[in-house]
Amino acid sequence: MPVSPGLGQSAGQNEELTLRRRIEEGISRALAGLIASAYRLSGDWSEWHADLSRVSAHAAVLLVAITGISLSTVQWSVQTASSSPSLSTPSSAIGEEGHSGGGKPLEATSVQPLAVSSISGSTTDVVFRQAQPQTTIPKRPRLRVVTYTVQVGDTIQSIATQFGLDPTTIMWANPAIEDAPDLLQIGQQVVILPIDGVYHRVAEDDTLGSIAKMYEVEPEAITSCEYNDLGDPGRPIEQGEHLIIPGGEKPYEPKVVTAYTGSVPEGARGTGRFQWPVLGRITQDYWYGHRAIDIGAPTGSAVLATDGGFISFVGWTDVGYGYLIVVDHGNGFATYYAHLSNIYVVEGQAVERGKVIGAVGNTGNSTGPHLHFEVRRHGSQQNPRAYLP
Repeated sequence: MPVSPGLGQSAGQNEELTLRRRIEEGISRALAGLIASAYRLSGDWSEWHADLSRVSAHAAVLLVAITGISLSTVQWSVQTASSSPSLSTPSSAIGEEGHSGGGKPLEATSVQPLAVSSISGSTTDVVFRQAQPQTTIPKRPRLRVVTYTVQVGDTIQSIATQFGLDPTTIMWANPAIEDAPDLLQIGQQVVILPIDGVYHRVAEDDTLGSIAKMYEVEPEAITSCEYNDLGDPGRPIEQGEHLIIPGGEKPYEPKVVTAYTGSVPEGARGTGRFQWPVLGRITQDYWYGHRAIDIGAPTGSAVLATDGGFISFVGWTDVGYGYLIVVDHGNGFATYYAHLSNIYVVEGQAVERGKVIGAVGNTGNSTGPHLHFEVRRHGSQQNPRAYLP
């Protein structure tokens, strides 16, 4: 009759205890006999009694200590009828039909990985659950239009990156920014769309067809946009209503400050080779809505003329540039230096390449001290990085 795992394990443990007791009793009897013999010997030779009794007592204690230490290092192994259960069943032990060694079918389970620590000499394994310190939080789409308050150091690009949008989407959703895309003010409220596109305010004579044509999209792009909440596609749009135009675009129109009407100084002409206007780092690069570069530098840093020419404009502007200097290089190029804190030239003055013309500031619509630098060729804004060394 087969022995159950529980009974086999108990029998093995009893055999182990019995063997241990017999060995301990035998050692104890041998030690007691040895000690008794030593004391008898000391009684026969009275002259050795004092010394021999002390030596025999110390030897007995030392022998007991050595024996105890030896017994503690002995590994008592008794073969039992069954080994301790394992934590998992190897896949090789499961048959093709989901059976384990011909026994009853096993149910498929999903087991959390565990870290097992086995302590030598212990009958119980300690099982620890593995730590999972990382939690992945998925990005969820915004379900509506929200607003953002401009902070120190913000740019259109940094705000767009923060919300996962194109910079042009930020620009086209905010008329104030659209007029001067790179000129933000701290504390300004910025409309943030849930997707890329244009945010259009319906005018009196607008229709879905005219709006779609204006932004070069199909009318279905507007009606099918879930964020517009048009409901019945056949209902007329209402004046003052805001619509998101997915994929819509607007034409870019550069700002014109003024046209120079004075006389041109003789020989005031550039070489066509530009140098950097200030030492600093680029805080905003050239893109569709920011056709310039912003160079961050401390207030008061020297601003240099990037090439020879004459001053065609100097002073305050009402379009967000703050204090501005424009240098006409006499060869179709003009350079703009905006947000200045100080101006050291006058209109109509000839300047040479590398001359100090102003100082970095934070005037106009600006979120921190920097130089807004533009290069225009025949009135068309160019990427300054294409002309700087």
